[in-house]
This record gives sequence, C-alpha cells and structure tokens, in this order.
Amino acid sequence: MKKLRLSFAVFYLVALLLSLTAFQAAAQDANFVGNWDMTITGGGRGGGQGGGQSDGQSGGQGDGQAGGGHRGGRGGAQSITIAKDGDKFKVTHKTPRGDNTSDATVSGNTISWTEQRQGRDGNTMKIEFKATLDGDTLKGTMGGEQFTREFTAARHAS
Repeated sequence: MKKLRLSFAVFYLVALLLSLTAFQAAAQDANFVGNWDMTITGGGRGGGQGGGQSDGQSGGQGDGQAGGGHRGGRGGAQSITIAKDGDKFKVTHKTPRGDNTSDATVSGNTISWTEQRQGRDGNTMKIEFKATLDGDTLKGTMGGEQFTREFTAARHAS
C-alpha cells in the first residue's frame, strides 16, 4: 500500500512540475506582445554608400550611421507591434516606407520573422529579423541579400 501511495505522489509531483514549466513558457511568450519603439544601428556588410562600414562612418555622409542614406527602410521613426492570436504571433513593422505585417516564430525568449519589401530596383527582397527579449528590450539583427544591421527595440511606454 505504501508503494502505491509513493507512486501516486511521484506521479503528481511530475505532473505539477510539467504544468509549472508549461505555464512559465506561456508567460514568457506573452512578454513579446505589445508596441515597441525600434532603433536600427550600424551593422555588417553592404547597405549603402561607403560600403556599410561598421565603424560608424558612412562613407562621407557624416551621419554617424553605418551604410548612410535611407536604405532598407532606415531613417525616421520605426516601430513594431507584436500581437498574439491563439498560439500564432504577428509582427507589424511601421517604417517611413510603409507598414509590413509578417508571421513570427517564438521560441523561448527569441522571436524571428521575415518581411518582404520592394527594393529600389522594383524587385522583392526578403529581410530576416531575429531578436532576443530581455525584460522590456528586444535586441537583434536584420539582414537581406546585401546587408545586415543590428537593432534594438524598447517597449513603448503606455
């Protein structure tokens, strides 16, 4: 009889631990939902006049941002809104060039999505975003065929 009680106790303990783990994962996902103010900083390869140097120089533009110009939707205020419907996430990225809504994938404290934008030459280009959540800050990278950039986003104060 004691063996049976011990088995039930172990079973309920394991079930409780699994429930707590699932609850914690769901709570983590919910932290992405909201409005975020986005800042794009200098980054890797390409992306504009001066070759997209990552040293903060913009090939003679003097604006202190790598790559120079307004390439890839850069420049001006940008924001993202992350929404959740059931178990699916959507990101709406608002830029001076327009809004773009994409499906997103969340895994733990990481979110990723791919946007399709029209390039200067009229062709469609894909821009991949990946960010890690730390409290009220997202920090990540974005990149396309010819450029990479880093970005941060702070949760918008309501």
